[in-house]
Amino acid sequence: MNLRKLILIAFVFSGAAALIYEVTWTRPLQFVLGSTIYTTSIIFAAFMAGLSLGSIIISKFVDKIKNLPRAYALMELSIGIYGALLLLIFNLLPRLYRFIFTLHENFYLFELSQFLLTFLVLLIPTTLMGATFPIIVKFYTKEKIGKGIGEIYSANNIGAIIGSFSAGFLLIPLLGIKASIILAAIINIVIAIFILFVVSKNLFKKLIPIVVVLFLILIYTGNYDIDEIHTSGFSARFPKEVIKAGETLYYKEGIHATVTVKELVPRGLALFINGKGQGSTVVTDLRVNFLLAYLPLVLKQESEKILVLGLGTGTTSGQIAQIKNVTTIEIEPAVVDATKHFLFMNLNVLKNPNHNLIIADGRNYLMKSKENYDVIIPEPCDPWQSFSSALYSKEFFELGKKHLSEEGIYIQWVPIYELDIEDFKSFYKTFNSVFPHVVAFVNIKEDEELLVKLRTSEIILIGSKEKIKLDEEKIKKNFDSLPLTIKNYFADIGIDSSEKLLHLFFFTSEQMEGYADDAELITDDKPKLEFSTAQKVRLQNPEEVTQDIENFLEKNPRESFDLSSNNMNAGYVLEVKK
Repeated sequence: MNLRKLILIAFVFSGAAALIYEVTWTRPLQFVLGSTIYTTSIIFAAFMAGLSLGSIIISKFVDKIKNLPRAYALMELSIGIYGALLLLIFNLLPRLYRFIFTLHENFYLFELSQFLLTFLVLLIPTTLMGATFPIIVKFYTKEKIGKGIGEIYSANNIGAIIGSFSAGFLLIPLLGIKASIILAAIINIVIAIFILFVVSKNLFKKLIPIVVVLFLILIYTGNYDIDEIHTSGFSARFPKEVIKAGETLYYKEGIHATVTVKELVPRGLALFINGKGQGSTVVTDLRVNFLLAYLPLVLKQESEKILVLGLGTGTTSGQIAQIKNVTTIEIEPAVVDATKHFLFMNLNVLKNPNHNLIIADGRNYLMKSKENYDVIIPEPCDPWQSFSSALYSKEFFELGKKHLSEEGIYIQWVPIYELDIEDFKSFYKTFNSVFPHVVAFVNIKEDEELLVKLRTSEIILIGSKEKIKLDEEKIKKNFDSLPLTIKNYFADIGIDSSEKLLHLFFFTSEQMEGYADDAELITDDKPKLEFSTAQKVRLQNPEEVTQDIENFLEKNPRESFDLSSNNMNAGYVLEVKK
């Protein structure tokens, strides 16, 4: 085969390998640094910076290189070896992250540190990738420089398209991250083998056996430690000794996310999605799942059709499905498979005839569906995560509102431990602009008689087109009519009566009138929370939000009221506090 054609074909494959690396390296890096818009930007910036640096450096020497194809082959060999070596280097990331975490109170300095860390980890392979382009251009182009560069550029981009598509849709789901990285490294090494065999047989005989042995050693010993990443990365929310001692019960690298189920010591289980805890047997998580499931039914027992966006541990859907018809939308099949480890919480939801599971993107499903529901419940997902920020915009709430029945209610989880006062005001204003009537409950109050004193960290907003009547007698009747098994679950998390449930009541939209008038709306083209919460998630201080709300209610007492069971009519008895 003509050497120029061989080089051009090789450049297609090297482009594919480069994008396989970029996609696969992103997963472990996001495990450690977090699935935020900033992490994505850091990874892309570090990757492109390495490419640029490689092109700049080699441009100073390319005219002096006598055997350009051999130089290209040696670079491909080096990229392949380092690609395999990165499987070991990824094990160091959690330790390095712990070191730079001391800077987390200064957001910009911390992000700069993360960029430098990522840049240094990817420096060698990306610099070598960048250096290959000037070498190929110098060798391949003849008199028709424009035509030659165009052919090289298009060949490399065709490879990049193939690599990025195959990595995301085929390689990671079918082979996993480690095998996908190894495959990309094999592509680099095979390219080098072919070219060296053609242009330098002596070097081929001396070098290739050594490279093959080294490569086999690296792929046999190399693997990033998923347990270490869980305990030391951005999203670790449990003490290190609790996670490290627990067994990994499930691990799957899916199309959209990496899903893990781990034991917690001394007992318990936790679900992780991309390294972030998304549900567990911890009482605070169970509380949220139970409140999401049963608050709408205690308030409106007549609700029949329920839509849950996101499966998680399956607890919310599984609990509701005991007494109502539930449709759950889940985008990642690996999450569905992981629910088998939470059967005692979700009551074997996937086998429940009242439950219908649809594998789809929640927002796209609502855009195409013509169904209306009495209750819509998005499962808890953090606004700073790049794959869930679109669920916190005005347009998404409007989409959900279109699918509610006339008296339907929308249940929204709000992680105030990730928001500051301005964030919450913006979110509340956005939610209230779509749902004119809102009732809020908290997950926990400090004055509850629990084994461990816990603080309020999450709020559940209940939105509706119509005014939600809070009738204590009706709520008590609805609570008492719940099946005994459900009430036993409630009792296990410290809510054994309607009085204790109502004790978690926080405010209504009538009380909060004027609270967020000056706040900025969150829209699809201005996804404020995706950026602001990513900056503050490490500086958790939910008390500032609850205290600000309480201060507002105290200063604006026109409808600050106490619950009274003496009123047999709809709603609360207003008791104006002078």
